[in-house]
Amino acid sequence: MKQFLDKYDTVIFDMDGVITSEENYWNCAALTVREHLTGERPCADAAEVRKEVFLNDTLIALLKGKGVNSNWDLGYVTVLISIIKGSDDPDTIYDFAKTLSDNILDSYEPLAYAASLKLGCDVGYTARNGALWNELQQSFQEWFLGSGTDKKGLIYSEKPLIPQDVLTRMLSELSKAKRLCIGTGRPADEIFTPLDRWGVTDFFASDGRCNYDHVKVAEERTAMTLTKPHPYMFLKALYGTDYDDEKIINGDYDRSKISRTLIVGDAGADILAAKAMGADFCAVLTGVNGEKARGYFREHGAEYIINSAADLI
Repeated sequence: MKQFLDKYDTVIFDMDGVITSEENYWNCAALTVREHLTGERPCADAAEVRKEVFLNDTLIALLKGKGVNSNWDLGYVTVLISIIKGSDDPDTIYDFAKTLSDNILDSYEPLAYAASLKLGCDVGYTARNGALWNELQQSFQEWFLGSGTDKKGLIYSEKPLIPQDVLTRMLSELSKAKRLCIGTGRPADEIFTPLDRWGVTDFFASDGRCNYDHVKVAEERTAMTLTKPHPYMFLKALYGTDYDDEKIINGDYDRSKISRTLIVGDAGADILAAKAMGADFCAVLTGVNGEKARGYFREHGAEYIINSAADLI
């Protein structure tokens, strides 16, 4: 292991952009946006649709830098801006997105309200987790998991972000001395399908695999937004997926464990969540911005910056 890891008992990994690739998720988000805005199922190559919808990924990079975590929210925010501006022009959407708060959690309600005014509907329809959000999520899931003959399911073509033999060795070495955890915005079936296929699931603590299913249950109980950049997901992984949600939200936990915990992530939502809980952060430059993200992570106080998760050993 790299020497700096001696300081930590627990290492919590974000998945997409760190171990799993987000390419297919971005493709699904683009297909979802195009389908919603045009009313037709895109026939072009998914990567080409993404190139057009997300302006050569610059819109993805911008929104991820503002803390957009799930790719459902990536599509949702893009659609809301399109409604507000009355345009599906990517440049117009990008220019508006630049005006959003640096913490996207502060922007969801204003965006939903502005979109509801444009549509002349109740804000409940455009609100996050409202009817529009759920329509987009369902469409996204069809593109990702497969539905019928024209949506084959992009999940079945997933490959690890680093070579599989390197991934296996890295996780094997780390798990001998550390408690390894997961903090991912993916639902359980979408993260464990590839991890099981690659044979690496068991390197992670059985009670440290926090995913979107845990977030959804907690949000329904508390009526709070608990996706990253809220620290809930990393805290749930650290203290155990059976740890009481109310105690996590109220700060009723042994805070001394945080000083010996390292978060490994690739995006703004990850470092914002890590800093919100007071944990050290290791940035990997395998996210949408690549090497360009180095300055962002330095500015936001990352303790370590490495080229990829493979550099942990």
